[in-house]
Amino acid sequence: MSLLQKFCPQVTVIGDVDNVRDAVTMIEQTRPDLVFLDIELPDEKGIYLFDYFDEITFEVIFTTAYDQYAINALRLSALDYLLKPINLKELRRSIAQFNKKQEKKLRYRSLQEHLKPSPTKPKKIVLPSKESFSFINLEDIMYALIESGYITFVDNNKKKHLVAKPFKEYSDLLESFGFVRVHRGAVANPNYIAKVIRTRPSSLVMVDGTSLPIAKSRREYLMETLTSM
Repeated sequence: MSLLQKFCPQVTVIGDVDNVRDAVTMIEQTRPDLVFLDIELPDEKGIYLFDYFDEITFEVIFTTAYDQYAINALRLSALDYLLKPINLKELRRSIAQFNKKQEKKLRYRSLQEHLKPSPTKPKKIVLPSKESFSFINLEDIMYALIESGYITFVDNNKKKHLVAKPFKEYSDLLESFGFVRVHRGAVANPNYIAKVIRTRPSSLVMVDGTSLPIAKSRREYLMETLTSM
C-alpha cells in the first residue's frame, strides 16, 4: 500500500485488510475497480476470495513471494502477478495495464450508449473480441450462456460469438429487451424457444436443439412468464 500511495498518485487506496473474510466485506461495501490480493493470508489462501462471489466485477493483481502460484493466478484470469518484494517498475507496469483495460471498457460503454435503440434505430448489441467489435441485432440472438469462462452468444444462423466480459453486463441488458433468465449463467430469447420441459429437472429446448436447464429458483417464474406470452 505504501508504494501505491507514494508512487502511484492516480490510484486511490480505499482500504487495506489482512484476511479473506474482511476483504469480502470491504469489496461488497466499496465495490473497487482493482484489488491487490496476497495469496498467503492468515485465515485462508487469497485465491479462495473468488469463491465468495458469483461474479467478479473487479480486476485482480496477485502479490506473493511464491511464484508457484502463477499458474493459479492465470487460471483465475488475474490482470497481473507481482512477486514480493514488489519492484516499483513492475508495479507501475501493472497499473498501466489496468488503466489500458479500463480505457477499453469506457470505449466499449460509449459504443453501447451510441447504439442504444430509439424509435428510428434498430436494436443492436456490441460484442467485442480481441480483434474487432461485432454489431448484432438483438432480435437475431437466440440465447447467451457462460461456457469455459466466456459468454457464448448464439444467433439465429447458429453462429457463435465469444465475449470475455462479465455476464451480468449483458444479461441485465438482454432481460430489459424481453429475454428470460434461465439460470445464473444463461438467458434466452422467447422467440426461439421450441419447447418447455415441465417435468423435473425442467429445461428450455431452443430451436437449434440446445437444452438449457432451468434453475429451481426460476422455474415457477419462467412457467408463468412463458405461458402468458
